Amino acid sequence: MGENRTLDYYIIAIISAFFMIGIGGTRPLISLVLANELNASTWQIGFIVSLYSFFPLFFAIKMGKWVDRVGSKKPLLISTFFGSIALMIPAFSPTIGGVGLSQLLSGISQTILAVSAQSYAGNTKDPRKREINIAIFSIGVSVGSLLGPLLGGLFSDRFGYFRAFFYLANLGLISSLFTLILRENRITSSHSPDSLKGNIFELLTIPNVRKAFFISSLILIGKDIFGTYFPLIATKSEISNTMIGFIIALNAGAGIFIRWVLPILLDRFTRNQVIVGSILISGITFLLFPLFNNLLLLTLLSLILGMGLGIGQPLSITTTILSLPEDRVGEGLGLRLTSNRLTQVLGPILFGIFANLLGFASVFLITGVFLIVGSVKAKVDVPFTDEKEN
Repeated sequence: MGENRTLDYYIIAIISAFFMIGIGGTRPLISLVLANELNASTWQIGFIVSLYSFFPLFFAIKMGKWVDRVGSKKPLLISTFFGSIALMIPAFSPTIGGVGLSQLLSGISQTILAVSAQSYAGNTKDPRKREINIAIFSIGVSVGSLLGPLLGGLFSDRFGYFRAFFYLANLGLISSLFTLILRENRITSSHSPDSLKGNIFELLTIPNVRKAFFISSLILIGKDIFGTYFPLIATKSEISNTMIGFIIALNAGAGIFIRWVLPILLDRFTRNQVIVGSILISGITFLLFPLFNNLLLLTLLSLILGMGLGIGQPLSITTTILSLPEDRVGEGLGLRLTSNRLTQVLGPILFGIFANLLGFASVFLITGVFLIVGSVKAKVDVPFTDEKEN
């Protein structure tokens, strides 16, 4: 039985990987197709990118409650299928409106998948197994985030941007097939059913939950700015789509690598030292991007950034889950994603305005300063602070 249940967690990773091939492959293409094919302004690019997180900003909490009520399998099936269909829209409607609609719908689907998969992975009473399951899930996301941009760059160079959307969406549909063989994983809560009716914002009274949300927001700002604006500065340096996709894939690959190294880091340093150090390094790396247009140096900076940003996300997820009541994990993860989506809605719009007024370099400089300052506040409270984890 244990072996079969372990297999389910690997299936969750496979589902996440294929879906993220579609999402991760199309996201870097958004800014390129808007700028190069549809002649969108810098402000419009920022606005369209923010649409990905607009509806989840308002409904992520309800999505979390829904997952707590019905389990993870049904939401996973719905999100992977309709999310992949949404990614096809630009192939059939190659307009700014079509790209915007695709971003709206795929953003909703990705949020449902994130809540469902994280809840599934964290839904065990054994803390050690929970850490392992979340690590497996995170690796699946990273694999998809690695292969997606690589394939997106190759497809767009070979077939054009809009056909690339179609092919990537079909790869994402494979995740729905794996969802069909996944077993539901729900544990009986020791809490009263009435506890599910509590005020969602009560969860913010838990200090580590607030800190985990802040850490996650910092990391997402870095990821979104890199994914949106690196392709544009790379294009100005006359780097091909294939090479842009390759560099973004290396960035994701660095995130996978650092997840394997993470247990060693946590054995030698406290959780706080790892989190603060990774965000600080990421901020410094952002400051260096505008100083170079050499392909090799840009690739090296992308690798360093991938490792820096790749550390914090799984630690943020596990800190959140460990701090939440077991019968409100899905709800709490929904609140976490609401916080994330607020960051992802406001960030691209604000940074799009900066880019329009001050140029692309300003976006990297402002992001770098923001991460460096934020790293000082990215410390979780006891019992995690002095804990050395295996």
